[in-house]
Amino acid sequence: MSKPIESQLLGGRTATEVVRIGNTVRHLVGPHSEFKHALLKLLEEKSFGHAPRFLGIDEKGREILTFIEGRVSHGEISWTDDQLIKVVQMLKDFHNATAGNELAGEKEVVCHNDIAPWNTVLENNVPIAFIDFDDAAPGNRIDDLAYFLWTFLELGNNVPADVQAVKMQKLCEVYGLVDKHKLVDAILEQQEKTLAKREMLAKDAEDQESREFLASRADIIRLEIKWVKANKKILEAAL
Repeated sequence: MSKPIESQLLGGRTATEVVRIGNTVRHLVGPHSEFKHALLKLLEEKSFGHAPRFLGIDEKGREILTFIEGRVSHGEISWTDDQLIKVVQMLKDFHNATAGNELAGEKEVVCHNDIAPWNTVLENNVPIAFIDFDDAAPGNRIDDLAYFLWTFLELGNNVPADVQAVKMQKLCEVYGLVDKHKLVDAILEQQEKTLAKREMLAKDAEDQESREFLASRADIIRLEIKWVKANKKILEAAL
């Protein structure tokens, strides 16, 4: 019997030990894998069709997930209103599938904690699924929504604050059920948390190239935080 062909995949913004074999994805298990697998099983039970399925563990001790055909954006897509609405609808459905479940603990839902273009699969330019649930954990709806708005709208780029504010307001209406008065503070909280993580990773990186990449990402996040703080009143007024 011939050995199955493994092709390496890139995850998110960093290269990870992820390979594709046929219609499956294999990934090393870690301390968080048990929670992740339970979450994916729950999503399957709830008929949430926008996530990979957990199929078990292979002979090398790696998790087996279904491979979702499509493409993932790494900065080359200018997201349309229809695409953004589809993503926020998927996010709401994901949260609703986890609300009240024991995996959410005492929080409102299970949060993905990295809802971003690099973790969203598109088919024929239509968003169809989220991937990379490695950081999923109990949380509040507003946390994921804030992260989504930050990463998909690229808050801090060259788009004027009043234009971004209108987009944020419309997307919040689609999602619903969120205290919009706390949203900008939630965005800043997600940015600060991600910045701290990037700084720690840069400090602990083993090679110069990784340190420089992570440090450059930290610099960009600092500028994005500065932009949100400078335009906080404009954004809050629209919400």
